[in-house]
Amino acid sequence: MVKVMDKKIVYINSIVIAVLAVTATLSGLLMKNLYKHDTTSVISQMIGQDIVTLLVAVPLLIISLYLIHGNSLRGRLIWMGTLFYFTYTYASMSFLASYNQLFLVYVAIFSISMYTLIGELITTQITGLKSKFKSKKIVNVSAAFLIFIALMLCMMWLKLILDSIITGTAPAALEGYTTLVIQALDLGVLVPFATISAVLLLKNNEWGFILTSIFLIKASLIGTAILSMIVFMLLNSVNVDPGQIIIFTTMTILGILVAIGFYRQINGDIT
Repeated sequence: MVKVMDKKIVYINSIVIAVLAVTATLSGLLMKNLYKHDTTSVISQMIGQDIVTLLVAVPLLIISLYLIHGNSLRGRLIWMGTLFYFTYTYASMSFLASYNQLFLVYVAIFSISMYTLIGELITTQITGLKSKFKSKKIVNVSAAFLIFIALMLCMMWLKLILDSIITGTAPAALEGYTTLVIQALDLGVLVPFATISAVLLLKNNEWGFILTSIFLIKASLIGTAILSMIVFMLLNSVNVDPGQIIIFTTMTILGILVAIGFYRQINGDIT
């Protein structure tokens, strides 16, 4: 049995998110002075993310709407994962990017994405999803990947923060901004989300399968965006820690492969 949010709300909110995201990304790519108050490193990252959001995330959101129109369970889960990506991405833009003309657009995408995702989660009643996973292998691999992500993020960001506390100097990632927004989101949102999903998945809890499907889409999208950010940072002669390049590349490739394996098990329609 599958009970989900009304399709009309899904379509309207998603189209609004898509239109606003296209507006934000094209403005970021075409308006020369939009990011003029940010550092070279952050500008490079935002341009890299704008490209992935425009060329990958928005099309995936539209494709998931098409699948939802056909009552696809897989499409519904992909849609939820894409909403998680937009929530995270535009939370970081709202809190991190220096104030510019698109501030209200960032906040609108963040808010609509977040509340649409919450609305879907509190109205969703999916039973039988776990029964689609005949083999425990992909379940165990997915749980291991989630734990790996949580550990890597903790190790990277806690080292950065603790080194700063011990030495009494500002962390390099601060770059003149007032606080570590990405690190706060990762440690406060992604690490707990990944950990809870992994635990529920290993306990064969239905919610573990739902949350994991959402996280895998978000991880694949944000991982691709991070690789795009790294490319633009290197093109703009921004120093990037080789260790972080290796870690994020590994996490992204693994995330995409695990997501493919996980979603291959999901089929059927919403009834």
